[in-house]
Formats: sequence, structure tokens, C-alpha cells
Amino acid sequence: MRTKNWKLAILLFVAAGFAACDNDDDYYYVGGNDSWLTYGNLEAIDNGGYSNFAIRDDDGDRLIIADGVSVKGDGAKEGTRVYAHYAYLNSEYENDRLDGNMDYYIRLYGLEEVLTKAPILQSFVDADEAHRQDSIGNDPVAVSKAWFGGKYLNLEFNIPVQPASSTSHMLNLVQDDVTAHGDTVCLTFRHNAFGDKPSDNERKGNGKLYWSWGNVSFDLSTIVPAGETSVPVKLIWEGYTDGGAKTETMTLEGVFTLEDNGVEGKGLNYSAPNQYSGDEQTMTLAIE
Repeated sequence: MRTKNWKLAILLFVAAGFAACDNDDDYYYVGGNDSWLTYGNLEAIDNGGYSNFAIRDDDGDRLIIADGVSVKGDGAKEGTRVYAHYAYLNSEYENDRLDGNMDYYIRLYGLEEVLTKAPILQSFVDADEAHRQDSIGNDPVAVSKAWFGGKYLNLEFNIPVQPASSTSHMLNLVQDDVTAHGDTVCLTFRHNAFGDKPSDNERKGNGKLYWSWGNVSFDLSTIVPAGETSVPVKLIWEGYTDGGAKTETMTLEGVFTLEDNGVEGKGLNYSAPNQYSGDEQTMTLAIE
């Protein structure tokens, strides 16, 4: 299931093997049968021709592709936000520096682009309220996970849609710069389904609901005041409850901390219980 129709043009092949580094003190096996999912950004790298990009994860560590999917194709560019599925092979300290950052050599199973946006200011919306309020939308969404990672607010969510939907949904994050909230930055997660949603009767149990999964990352680096490293944040959205039968205004609060190197955001890690019922769609949910 994906949140966007665009995919990186990638080459898939299996490497014949992976040679370990001679320095056993700085290089060790971290593999096994487990695979992992993580968010990060593409970073250009000279990796001996295997892959033109590594992945810099939100903890600041670098995932160097040594096996599996090689990222070389058209459309891949540095800074692109991605969602990666991989397994660890080996690791070493990055550039032989013992500063906590690591190079992890991975077998990449799959890579997908993540929709990434910056917050929209409420004053911008108000400047053309008649058109922009409707365009941004007020449709509910079931947020399943919300967390600060790197300089981002990351959201995973489910949305009830029409069967076999091909409608593109719009997502935005609106920062309230009009009403004073003390030191707190108020952010509202907004969704426009463009009519692609079940009827009230279907939501209340008189029909089958179809749910699609999506994810989005919002760059919060601009919300931290000059000279500061952190800011209290209140996240608001209109959410589905009771398996989609009801909606209510949901809120989360945390402190967003942006480190000097711009790679680590902390202070929010939310995982909701199952908020939806019915059949989950396996189709792509197109978002913009």
C-alpha cells in the first residue's frame, strides 16, 4: 500500500556477496533474519558503483546499500524523503569517528518516496479564506502513529474510501500564526478527500467500510524560533472513532527539539489503538 503514485526508478539485482572490513574492532556483524522499516533521506554516495545513494535515517546514522535494491535510477535525488525496508549486514563508525554516528551496511528490499511538505501558515489561508479553506479541507482521518523524527513530524494514518478509489487526497499541516498560544505552536493536520469517502450510513454500520493506509512527513525546522532549539507543540486533527462511526477533535502535545545538526527531533511518540473496522484496502492511496 502506498501513499503516492510516483516511485523511484530503481534497479533490482542481487550482489554476489559482501566483503567485510579488515578492521574487526570497528566493524562487526549485526545481521540476522530480521528486517526493518525506517524513514530517512537519500544522500549521494560513491559506493563503488553499486548504488548512487545511501539513506540518512532520522537518528543521523547512514544506511549504505550493499546488497539487494540499488538506487541509481531517474527521479532519485539527494534529500528525497523515503521509507525503506531492509536488513542489516554489517556496521562501522562513520568516517572512523567515535561520535555516535554509524554506517550500517544493508540489504535493501524496497524503497518508496514519502510525501514531504512544510506547514502552511493560517494567515496565508485567511488571506483567501473562501477558496483556501475549502481546498485544504476538513475531512476526518484516523491517525495511527505520530512522532518527531529528525526535523520532521511523521504521520501514519488510515482513511475510509470508496471501493477501487483512484481519487487523489490532499494533506496539509496548518500552523496557527494568527491566535496567540503562548510559547506553544499549534499545528492542525488537515485532509481533503475530494468526496472520496463513505456515506454516513456506511460509517454507522450499514455497509462495508474500505480503509486505505498512508503516510506523510512535515518539515518542522521553520517552527523553532531563532536562537532556540525547542518549542512546545500542540497537534490537532479531526479524527475517526468507534470504527469510523463517529468523529471528534483529537489533540497531542509534545516538545519538538531540533539539534544543531538538524537531524534529531524529539518529544512526541504516539501510537493509537486500532481505530477502524471493516476491510482494509490494498490499493494505493494517492495523496498530494
